[in-house]
Amino acid sequence: MRLMLAAAMALLLFRSEMAMGAVRDSCRLFVTAVMPGLLPYMVLSSMLVSRCRSLSPGLLVLLGWCGGSPTGARLAALSGLTGREHRFVCVAAATMSPMFLLGTCGGWLGSARAGWVLLISVLAGGAAAGAMAAGGMRGASGGGEAPAAQAPLTLGAAVEQTARTLLTVCGTMAVWRVLAAFAAEWLPGMALPLSALLEVTCGVRQLSQQPLPLAWRTALIAGVTGAGGMAILTQNRAAAGAQAMPLGRQILWQAVHGGLSFLLALGLMTLLGES
Repeated sequence: MRLMLAAAMALLLFRSEMAMGAVRDSCRLFVTAVMPGLLPYMVLSSMLVSRCRSLSPGLLVLLGWCGGSPTGARLAALSGLTGREHRFVCVAAATMSPMFLLGTCGGWLGSARAGWVLLISVLAGGAAAGAMAAGGMRGASGGGEAPAAQAPLTLGAAVEQTARTLLTVCGTMAVWRVLAAFAAEWLPGMALPLSALLEVTCGVRQLSQQPLPLAWRTALIAGVTGAGGMAILTQNRAAAGAQAMPLGRQILWQAVHGGLSFLLALGLMTLLGES
C-alpha cells in the first residue's frame, strides 16, 4: 500500500496538468450538479432526524432518497438504527438524488421520460437491494446496542456537519476522477467503464453521449447510478462512520442495486416503446 501511494503521488507531480484538469472537471460537476440540491436538504433533514428518535426505517429511506447519497448513510447514523434496519436504510438509500436523476441525467439524455424511468428504476432497485441485505424487514429488530442519543442539532451545527460531509463528497469525486484519468491513459479502451466504476457522475455524463439507443443508454445509466462506483462507496462509508458495513458486503449490495436498476430501466423503456 505504501508503494502504491508513493507511486500515485509521483504521478500527480509528473502529470500535474492531467491531474489538475481531472480535478477541475469533477469539482465543476460537484458545484453545478451535486451541491445545489444536497446542501440545504442535508442541513434540514439532519436537524429533523436529530429531533425524532423513533423514525421508521422506511421513512428514513424516503428522506435519504429525497436528498441522494450520502444523505441516507448520514441520517441512519443520526437515527441510532442498528442491525438489519441499519443495513436496510444504508443499502436502500445509497442512490443519486431525484434532482440529479430527473434534471441532470434526463437533460443529458434529452428525454424527460428517460429521467423518470431512471428515478423509478434506481429507487425501486435500491429498495429491493435493501430488503435483500436486511433479510426482509418483517419483524426486523435492531440487533445491537444503539448509539447514545445526541442532542438535537442546531442550525449552525447542522451546517457545520453538512459542510464536512460535502467536502468529503467533493474530495472523493476529485480523487477517484484523477485515478480514473490515469487508468484511462494506460488502458484507453477501458476509459468509459473505468470512469463509471470509479467516479459515477463523470461516467454517467460520458454514457449519455454514447451512440447507443436511448433505451440502452438509460438502462446503463440506471445500472451505473444504482451501483454508485467507488466515489459513492467512499462517501457512504465516511458518512456512516463506525457503523459502516464491512467493505465486501457494501460492494456486493451496491452491485446488486446496480444490476436490479439496469434490468428495471431496460424493461420500462421497452414497455414504453423507447429506442
